[in-house]
Amino acid sequence: MPITKVSDYIEHENYDFMSPEVVANAKKCLLDFIAASFAGYQNNASTIALNSASWLGGEGSCTVLGKENKASPFAATFANATLSSCMDIDDGHRQAVGHPGCMVIPPALAYGELIQNGSGKHLITAIVAGYEVGIRCGIVMNAKHEQQFFGSGGWAHFGSAAGAAKMKGLSGEPLFHSLTIGEVYGPTAQCEKSIAAGSMTKESVGWGATTGLMSVQLAESGFTGPDNILMDYDDGVKEVFQTLGDIYEIKNIYFKQYPACKWAHSPITAASHIKEAFNPNWDEVDEIIIETFSKAVTLSHILPETSESAQYSIPFTVATALRYGTVEPYHVSEDHLNNEDIHHMAKKIRITQVDELEKDFPEKRPARLKVKMNDGKVFEKEVHIVKGDAENPLSLEDLIVKFEMCTKDHIADNRRLKIIDMVLNLEKLKDIKELTSLLK
Repeated sequence: MPITKVSDYIEHENYDFMSPEVVANAKKCLLDFIAASFAGYQNNASTIALNSASWLGGEGSCTVLGKENKASPFAATFANATLSSCMDIDDGHRQAVGHPGCMVIPPALAYGELIQNGSGKHLITAIVAGYEVGIRCGIVMNAKHEQQFFGSGGWAHFGSAAGAAKMKGLSGEPLFHSLTIGEVYGPTAQCEKSIAAGSMTKESVGWGATTGLMSVQLAESGFTGPDNILMDYDDGVKEVFQTLGDIYEIKNIYFKQYPACKWAHSPITAASHIKEAFNPNWDEVDEIIIETFSKAVTLSHILPETSESAQYSIPFTVATALRYGTVEPYHVSEDHLNNEDIHHMAKKIRITQVDELEKDFPEKRPARLKVKMNDGKVFEKEVHIVKGDAENPLSLEDLIVKFEMCTKDHIADNRRLKIIDMVLNLEKLKDIKELTSLLK
């Protein structure tokens, strides 16, 4: 695939040619990113990342969400990417198998604050360009994810560079090299290791987004990269990029209700349904069986010791949903991990792979939940599509409710309403600093 097609698309993408649906989805992605970022303050990873980010430049002109003092572009990008991803409640794309928003939006925001008159229309266009390029790279790179699985930091750095370059207004060779430099310098994002260890590295999001921003800075200064991207991928590259600029993958974004790996959302939804419909006696539950696909079976931490482990724990999150009817960021924070009631129920959960559900993955993420009671009763629920999936999207009202849930401990009601209104009318902003000033 000639990279010129990609760079030409980025250079010529234009707000005025976008459909209302594409623009609306970009606004939803931005609102969701802000919500996920403030939810991130419930995770110890955010504190460490914020403190360590000063090594990337200290004082500067860019906003770190939720902080008064501004930072360098690199520090702000690293911090904001980590904040928005560390609670696993950020947006995603099923075929790319990961999360574009936490990668695309932080560097675009950073450049938006650095340039003169970075308008709301500019930001919308940068977000869309970043999503379209990044997602397609993810689709290509994770086409055989069962053999080799790249976390978001390993593929969405292309989107980080694309969005930042669009915000900066790069064209020609500097734009071209923004993408090729990033591929060489980008992290491998071996997220399965992070899942197994319950570690804060997760999908290499913080470093991946910063790499994309650095690639733009280097390219603008004359630094060069290879002469193409994705050269190691022969199958399907041309077909995936053939629709670039015509069909918009941002329409296929999913938004999360729960702070957990997407593979856990079907059993969580099933547990929430059983709680609401039957309200089984907590003390009379004998056993819980979860039938699902093989990838989900790996999310089997029974007693997670970190927030990350809890986000990747089906037993912990399902037990939480059966107890409280939902899973909120607090439920997977370090402060909640020692909940003995949840531990007691999580130990009763058994996860098994079922062939009939396996065949639907990754197009769907199915799960069948059976709650067996001591008296022989069985409460059962099967889920293939959850609310928030592209086929059953969260409404704008749903996203506003999520926004309020994630920001209630950080943002006063009047300022929250201003932020929501500004995002929903983003095209009217002459300077996005009006928005970022509300996010401090």
